[in-house]
Amino acid sequence: MFIRITLSFILGTVWQKKCSFEEVEEYQTTHNQYFFYYNPDDANFLVPKASGLGRTNNWAHPASSIIIFAVLALAVLHAVYK
Repeated sequence: MFIRITLSFILGTVWQKKCSFEEVEEYQTTHNQYFFYYNPDDANFLVPKASGLGRTNNWAHPASSIIIFAVLALAVLHAVYK
């Protein structure tokens, strides 16, 4: 329980609203976001794609930055120590 609360504070999703599928779809169409979903008011990390096939991440979510940084760091480490 403590770990879950700590991670929630770190990721910043405690007091944010989680949007429903319909709200995500409306936000994507009204803001012309078909390639990248960036909604700081949405606490969801993964959201449905505008095309309806699969999911994409919310680039405003703090975990997105952490994951992208980790992937880039692994790619650089692999290139350096190959």
